[in-house]
Amino acid sequence: MSGFLNRSVSVMDPTTGGGSGPSSLPLGSSPRTNGISTRENTASSPLKIFVLAKKRINDIFGMIGEYVADSSKFLNSVNCEMDIVDAEQKREVNSYVAKVAGIDEILARDHMKVVFFGRTSNGKSTVINSMLQDKILPSGIGHTTNCFLQVEGSETGEAFLVTEDSSEKKNVKSVGQLGHALCSENLGESALVRIFWPKDKCPLLRDDVVLLDSPGIDVSPNLDEWIDKHCLDADVFVLVANAESTLMVTEKNFFHKVSERLSKPNIFILNNRWDASASEPEFLEQVRKQHLDRNIAFLVDELNVVTRQQAEDRVFFVSAKEVLQARLQALKKVPQQAFPMAEGFQSRYFEFQEFERKFEECISKSAVKTKFEQIGRASCRERV
Repeated sequence: MSGFLNRSVSVMDPTTGGGSGPSSLPLGSSPRTNGISTRENTASSPLKIFVLAKKRINDIFGMIGEYVADSSKFLNSVNCEMDIVDAEQKREVNSYVAKVAGIDEILARDHMKVVFFGRTSNGKSTVINSMLQDKILPSGIGHTTNCFLQVEGSETGEAFLVTEDSSEKKNVKSVGQLGHALCSENLGESALVRIFWPKDKCPLLRDDVVLLDSPGIDVSPNLDEWIDKHCLDADVFVLVANAESTLMVTEKNFFHKVSERLSKPNIFILNNRWDASASEPEFLEQVRKQHLDRNIAFLVDELNVVTRQQAEDRVFFVSAKEVLQARLQALKKVPQQAFPMAEGFQSRYFEFQEFERKFEECISKSAVKTKFEQIGRASCRERV
């Protein structure tokens, strides 16, 4: 079962007497952050595969661009009367300049994209905030997200947002109003608000990951429009489910639609709010097995997007709210005793980390394959 290890992982700072030393800390954590991993060291992150591949292919097309530009400049300087090259050949070489420039533009804006879906109040925004280690997106009780909110890295180091109908940079604090379902300024459920957040504040954004939050799939009949507008270029989908219930028909129908449009999409299922299981420990294993069996059957038998063995690495049991609280407190260097968690927090936190690791591996491989291989094939066809 993915991420579920029958072991105790201490999140206490050994310097405070709550742990037995570095060996009691979660994978990737350090004593100075009270045992909570803040994901600062990404040197070995699978995301680097995409970043390095992008740099390499940019370098290659940069050299191709220089070669094509020099060739075009030389041929244009040749007098047609010398009968070395005709006008048609010049036009053909000149066209390559524009084609290479077009590929450069695509590469410059290419990124890894993950889209989060689920029913209202399942915790999609909280999961994203936990991964970003900050309260960027509005979250809370009830229906809080009324449009698509895309978080991406800011190259300038400033935080701002832009809406579809304007290029004006707005204060990022207004995302709490613009993207909130209780706001009177309703942008429309299919509208997109792009939130640019400083890359130096989050390793995921620094590694060219774009995270897209969505309204609840149970409040809109326009699922086909959502897929066409926001999902066709996604590398990974995350279905945020409520661990206190079971997968609903609405959730299943949406991903059936996605599978009809995309060939074997990469789907993860997060059973969020798993901290509720702490109040009923006698039923924990039974409920977990029931959820796991149903989730795997959905991915394998209904959608046919992964094998049964692969599906075990796509299903996780987490509490995003706990992870976000712990990471925010760790960044402030607040001792773990100051924010006591429900029983079993250590294993839930460790499982969230395992989800992040599997997610990074999957999205990096998928992005390299779907984006760069297609560009390579397209450029080869042009040369032929």
